[in-house]
Parts: sequence; C-alpha cells; structure tokens
Amino acid sequence: MKRKLICFLFIIILFTGCGSADDKISDDGKVNYVKAKELIINNGAILVDVRTKEEYADGHIDGAVNLPVDDINEDSVKEVVKDKYDVIIVYCKSGVRSNNAADKLKDLGYNNIYDLGAMSNWKE
Repeated sequence: MKRKLICFLFIIILFTGCGSADDKISDDGKVNYVKAKELIINNGAILVDVRTKEEYADGHIDGAVNLPVDDINEDSVKEVVKDKYDVIIVYCKSGVRSNNAADKLKDLGYNNIYDLGAMSNWKE
C-alpha cells in the first residue's frame, strides 16, 4: 500500500511539476517565442531588433522596432522605451548581440529585459 502511494505521488509530481518548456523564462532572462508573444499580448512588451539598420531593412519580425546594439545608450533607448519598467524583448540574428543588448539595457537601469535570441526562434 505504501509503495503504491509513493508511486502515485511521484506520478502526480511528475505531471504537475514539469510544465511545458514552451512557456518558460529561463533564469538568465531567455524566452522562447511562446512566452515572448505572451509578454507582448499581456504585458505590452516592446519587441526590439538589435541588428543593424540594414539587416532590419532586409526583414524583421512584424511590430519590432530597430535599435542596433552598438547604438544603445541612455538617449537612444528613451526614443524607443518610455519607462525603465516597460517589458522589453530583444532579438538579433544569432543571439550574441541580443545578449549584449540585454546586458547594456540592464546596465542602464531597465528592469524587465527578456532575450529571444535569434530571430529564427520566432514563429508566426
């Protein structure tokens, strides 16, 4: 009887404690497209493409604004983000520049930064 109860509890914990990875935010602020879309819809997140102006012009995620990582400073961010508590999601081509952009934004005092990583992570 005790063994059946332990097995039953284990199964319950397994199914309830292991939520879908599709809607999680990692400890380092990385998000997937499901969570990113949820943040945009529910929290009014600002989607920021941190690639160059030329890359942005060649194609970008609908609704994204362009703020190249090399141009991120106190003044340029204020043109895109009105409040330091606004939710911001950054992305680039491979994930390297978006990680750097997230760090720069945090250093400037922005508190709700999420990193989608590569633009290819986005699905319509």
